[in-house]
Amino acid sequence: MSAEIPNKIKHRETLLEYMSNPDNPILNRSDLGVKVLGFSAPPVLYQHFTPAEITEMEYEALAMRRQRYASQLAKVDKGLLERAATGDPAAAKLVFQRYEGWTEKQRSEVTFDGPLLQQILAVFPPELADRVKTALITKYKELT
Repeated sequence: MSAEIPNKIKHRETLLEYMSNPDNPILNRSDLGVKVLGFSAPPVLYQHFTPAEITEMEYEALAMRRQRYASQLAKVDKGLLERAATGDPAAAKLVFQRYEGWTEKQRSEVTFDGPLLQQILAVFPPELADRVKTALITKYKELT
């Protein structure tokens, strides 16, 4: 086995680690080679990887990055629902748009028993979930 294969594996792991971290800025391919892998010039990246391999790593890193966002997005969802429950009209509007598919331009039937909303409400203690659901229904009636 040549020394190139272990280097390629090491470089791949380094790139994936960098690109999948949401705290890192998104760099173009030239900067990835120079700034992340420490190559002397941008074209050196293509001596190690084909464009297709780099694209594959970008997709893999994006999936990993999204997984890392999942817990942060859950906190955002919870905060949005709490604000909607306290009567914030903008938050209520966002909740309906996001979880019930409501838009101002089209009227669609809004149900409060949809599986996605039930899954979200399950995160809350039962007494708070009931208050959130009641507040959403009330706010929905005000908006329509």
